[in-house]
Amino acid sequence: MNKIYRYFTLSMVALLGLSLTGCSEDNLDTNPYNKSGVNLVAFGPSPILRTHEIRITGTNLNNVTSVVFPGEGAVVAKANFNSGDNKDIYLNVPDESVPGKIRLLVGNDTVATSITPITFEEPIEITSVSPTTGLSAGDEVTVKGDYVYNIYQAIFTNGVTGAPVEAENFTYVSRREVRFQVPLAAESGVITFNDGADWEYEYPTALEILPATYTGINTKTPDFGQEIKITGTNLHTVESIMFPGGVTSEFTVSDDHNTITTNVPAATKSGAATLVLYSGASLTTDELTLPTVTVTAFSKTKDIKVGDKITITGTNFDRIESITLPGYGILADEEYTISGNTLTFTVPEGMTDGKMVIVQNSFISIEQSLMMYSDAPETTIWANGFECIGWSGNQDLAWGGYDWSTVQADTQLKFYYNKVNAGSWGCISLRHGDSWGALPDPIPGQYDLSDDEGVLTVTLTQGVIDDLIANNGLVITGDNFYLKKITIPVAETTLWAGEFVCSGWAGNQDLAWGGYDWSSMASGSTLCFKYKKITAGSWACISLRHGDSWANLPDPIPGQYDLDSDEGVLEVKFPQNIIDDLVANGGLVITGDNFILTKVSAK
Repeated sequence: MNKIYRYFTLSMVALLGLSLTGCSEDNLDTNPYNKSGVNLVAFGPSPILRTHEIRITGTNLNNVTSVVFPGEGAVVAKANFNSGDNKDIYLNVPDESVPGKIRLLVGNDTVATSITPITFEEPIEITSVSPTTGLSAGDEVTVKGDYVYNIYQAIFTNGVTGAPVEAENFTYVSRREVRFQVPLAAESGVITFNDGADWEYEYPTALEILPATYTGINTKTPDFGQEIKITGTNLHTVESIMFPGGVTSEFTVSDDHNTITTNVPAATKSGAATLVLYSGASLTTDELTLPTVTVTAFSKTKDIKVGDKITITGTNFDRIESITLPGYGILADEEYTISGNTLTFTVPEGMTDGKMVIVQNSFISIEQSLMMYSDAPETTIWANGFECIGWSGNQDLAWGGYDWSTVQADTQLKFYYNKVNAGSWGCISLRHGDSWGALPDPIPGQYDLSDDEGVLTVTLTQGVIDDLIANNGLVITGDNFYLKKITIPVAETTLWAGEFVCSGWAGNQDLAWGGYDWSSMASGSTLCFKYKKITAGSWACISLRHGDSWANLPDPIPGQYDLDSDEGVLEVKFPQNIIDDLVANGGLVITGDNFILTKVSAK
């Protein structure tokens, strides 16, 4: 049992943060009276007894047509005010009132609401709360005692703030009994009561609130947009459903609260869904596997030329939303074809080095770096594509992303770019990784870009290289540019140049039988064979042999290299065992079919 008696003198409870408890009618603060319109500044006394007179103080109160007290039917029309003017209203508190906030109406519109609740003098006595076990959200709880209709809030356990039910929302109110429903956010734990003033009571028996549970889903492999059913218990306490990527979906809950019906959003990805409860807790479903675009192979990713046909193999290509090529943009539907698990497109004019992006939706995409063919003796060290606006930074070549100790003094780096906003100012600034600090002389703070598209060439002195090594590599920043690729010169040595027309497995022995000193070749060197097909579009191959009997070279050199492109450079790495074989067996013979060889170089 809980029984507390309190004694009060006449008081006024102020609104908008103004407390007038204990004030008489003659010393009310009138500073708020300069406000325009109807305002409820204070009311009192509070606590009060039902049917007793209360005074409401404010501005323009002569416009008020009715006063609504908390509680069903607790409305006093202007005709029933005891007295009033523009500053004060005197009226009796309706017997139906419960603790809560007072509202002033003009017509049917609420124009002012008290910040603090009206409370009542009679001491609250609670003798029982039932039931206390097996409760679910929505179940009715009954509180018995005396003057329990003076309870302002019943607060269930939920985190720090609790889950309150206010008196205005009680389902039944009388002097000796009140009833209310368990709120959706309630959790097992204590229940406390207050009168809106300084009385508070914690019931000694904790309440058991049955939580929501997840038991399963009708399919783990749905399609986008497909209806799915999630099963469990007390699922009416689910506030939202979050699919991977933070995407929500509308849902309905069955009458028995055991089934949720919803649709998989069009923009999401594979993974588990999250059931977010009103209490703030959450449940996780089984993993959902959605039809997702995959890529297993590209026919070509390097030495690509305009007009080349690129074939991509994979799955679910019918789900593709867009394909973006570096330097070119989005391919139109008629610019590529899909046949089963194969996607084919022809390289358009304007395509550059960079990332090709295949998009299924905003959460599913595939990127592949592509490099165009170049006759220049340089190699691309970066081609991921980077749009720089407002001094963002690219750190791909910092923090171990590139080994700057392999770069020689006076090497020229080339930065291929175009401006994001043509005709506007733009700049590239090179920094080192540590705190994005400035590089030493002769590197300036920034390079202003005069052309809308071009190549910035920067010479790296030994001092700059040493700084990059010591301070964690290169950071690229600036404003208003899109960086396509960065290249570095290749230390290339021409071993042979001319024209060798190879048809029907003829052989070139210029680099055999003393034509080249293979003992001078460094282990791991890459040999570059520049070629052009005799008959474009037809099959062709290059086969590398040693001089003695034109026999095959040992592993890892295959018997032949089929040539996919009509023109290009075949690059072959020569490990030490291949060099040893060439030294021992009369050097290199080049044979095959349907190609014209114009240069052999090593790098």
